[in-house]
Amino acid sequence: MDSLNLVSPQNNDVFKLKRNDDKKKKLIKCILISLFFLFIVNIYIIIFIFKLKERYILLHKNFELSKTLKSNKQSKNELIVKSNLKKNEPLQNNNIFKEYLDHQKNFCNNPDKFCNPKYEKLIRLTRFSFRNISYQMYVYNKVDKWMSNLIIRTGKYETRDMSNILDILKYYGEKKNIKKNEDIFMLDIGGNLGVYPLFLGKFGYSIITFEASPRNSYIIYKNYCLTSRDSNIIIVNKGLSNKEKTCNYYSEINAIGNGAVLCDEKEKITTAGNLNLQKEFEVKLTKLSNFFPYLLKKNIALIKMDIEGGEGIVMEDAIELISKYHVPFIITEFDPKYLEKHGTNPKQFLELFIHNGYKISDKGFLNVTYIAPNKINLAHKNLYFTYSGK
Repeated sequence: MDSLNLVSPQNNDVFKLKRNDDKKKKLIKCILISLFFLFIVNIYIIIFIFKLKERYILLHKNFELSKTLKSNKQSKNELIVKSNLKKNEPLQNNNIFKEYLDHQKNFCNNPDKFCNPKYEKLIRLTRFSFRNISYQMYVYNKVDKWMSNLIIRTGKYETRDMSNILDILKYYGEKKNIKKNEDIFMLDIGGNLGVYPLFLGKFGYSIITFEASPRNSYIIYKNYCLTSRDSNIIIVNKGLSNKEKTCNYYSEINAIGNGAVLCDEKEKITTAGNLNLQKEFEVKLTKLSNFFPYLLKKNIALIKMDIEGGEGIVMEDAIELISKYHVPFIITEFDPKYLEKHGTNPKQFLELFIHNGYKISDKGFLNVTYIAPNKINLAHKNLYFTYSGK
């Protein structure tokens, strides 16, 4: 007997179609899974390439910074040979700063003698706390809406720049194998109330701060005596310029911690037109180059400048620090409007550093992207200059 055919031709076709659909679904599913895994793999590849690129940039920058420090050492030796210094003069010779160090000591030891009742009415104590460091300091009471007010409210000031400077000083010491922080120097041009030297001095670094305002200098001295007598801080109660002269100090009415040194009628007219300024003091200005016989024998790691547009005038005298000595790191306030009002062309100010082997960033010193000279925005900001060689 013939066996029965239980599947009709029609049902057989349906079965085949269903089986083909299942195969297609499985194929599509496999394709989708494969695409998903390819997508994941590509993401990991992109992340790996990105990290590799970051690593390359970091290594490249570290190489550049190492060249900076090596070049810095060579340039310093050349300058010492060329200068008229005694060969056997000890590195600890502070004769150039003797009058300033003596004044600091006398100010702390004889507070009644140096007390200024007029200034005392304007100040108060507050607490500054940052990076596990905390201490009391004097600030202005109700007449400084900027720096003093911010410190009173938050206990901090310019934390990004503070961190950048602290990190780069540590980096400098490690790269040059300097065991003691006191052998690493920073120049603070425009000390204001001493916020930077007070904080960085707590870590043992040697800070030389220049401040033109007698009232601001008075507060720096009080802060130094209060919390920092064991720090390596030298306070120079003079402003800096391209030559020795006497000028007038103008402060902002609502922010007397900020001010500008104006030396001629043209400056007074153009600058006072945009600021609510009041004439307060006659101040003596000196040249940074006067201190070179001492400074050029030290490890100057960094210069900080914030003097309301006077930065270009200071560099006219201190050009040797970047053209021959190559101080590796510089942070400066860059305000084109104020630079112009002091007779400095903002573009030429930037070109001065670029032509002497510096790269520029508006973010910081380490792990940053440098700005191409033609991409630098001429707007008010802080700029970071890193020497990378010519």
